[in-house]
Amino acid sequence: METTATDRTFRIESDFEPTGDQPKAIAELTEGLERGDRYQTLLGATGTGKTFTVSHVLQNVNRPTLVMSHNKTLAAQLYAELKTFFPDNAVEFFISYYDYYQPEAYIVHSDMYIEKDMSINERIDRLRLKTTSSLVSGRRDVIVVASVSCIYGLGSPDEYRSQIAQVKVGDTIERNDLLHSFVSIYYSRNDIEFTPGSFRVRGDVVEIFPAYEEEKAYRIEFWGDEVEKISCFDPLSGQVLEQLKFLTVYPAKIFVTPQEQIEKAVKSIQDELNWRLAVLRENGQMLEAHRLEQRTMFDLEMLKEVGYCSGVENYSRHLTGRAPGERPYCLLDYFPDDFLMVIDESHVTVPQVRAMYNGDR
Repeated sequence: METTATDRTFRIESDFEPTGDQPKAIAELTEGLERGDRYQTLLGATGTGKTFTVSHVLQNVNRPTLVMSHNKTLAAQLYAELKTFFPDNAVEFFISYYDYYQPEAYIVHSDMYIEKDMSINERIDRLRLKTTSSLVSGRRDVIVVASVSCIYGLGSPDEYRSQIAQVKVGDTIERNDLLHSFVSIYYSRNDIEFTPGSFRVRGDVVEIFPAYEEEKAYRIEFWGDEVEKISCFDPLSGQVLEQLKFLTVYPAKIFVTPQEQIEKAVKSIQDELNWRLAVLRENGQMLEAHRLEQRTMFDLEMLKEVGYCSGVENYSRHLTGRAPGERPYCLLDYFPDDFLMVIDESHVTVPQVRAMYNGDR
């Protein structure tokens, strides 16, 4: 994804103009934001154009915005509407990517252990990655439509930013060093099947398909150790869409951890595991201790070898160096300090978020 200017502004594309009570509501909400009002409420029956009204407010104040909805269906509707109103701006979608989720469980009376099982929707995973990449790009014209998933744990935004790969025409860099930088942010080489999250190499040409894109891939052509040309192309047809002067590639996973931090985290996880195993064995829970040790040691091996493991969010405290009880990073930490939050159906969404937060403590 090419680096974009940070001075882009929201611009509504619509055949309609505000009418009825909308102009007054737009003016009052805009004035309230400029005045520094922390909370404002927009009331209106279904079909009165509240989304259209809020869109005009966003165009007036031009601040990154989080729109929170209480379920995936309504979030998808809002996302579709806002994409229509702001076709030239970054309108993103952030909801849970699980199609199916079975938490691990233990049934005492039958001594049955049920392993955690899940099915992840790859398209929603790409949309989540697109969200984080847009937010850390420095763009101001970003709208994120999210469910309550936005308050759940993510990796550190600072570490995510530190792992961004950038290359521009005229750079002097060995091809293998560029490939290594892609691997370090969780892209995999696949010279046969070119899919999101992979790259391929053909002589002096490196092609990468960002994990957060569906219809765009990028071609980097070398002349010796110099980057001669960068192109954006259609990964299906191979047709070149545009020529670029520089390219920014964001990590293929939201949880991004430098190698030195992984080494510290592995030691911290091992220390906690040893303490927990001692407690279980002291209480005669040998089977539970065995299961815990087996699962955790497998995860530690995966972390050491590839820097990632299934359920890596369970180790987020260790990977980000937080103290016990300290809240994890979440999507809100990826926004700048002056971002706006719009809560749809607030009489339902606010109690839901409060319940989710308190239930996860």
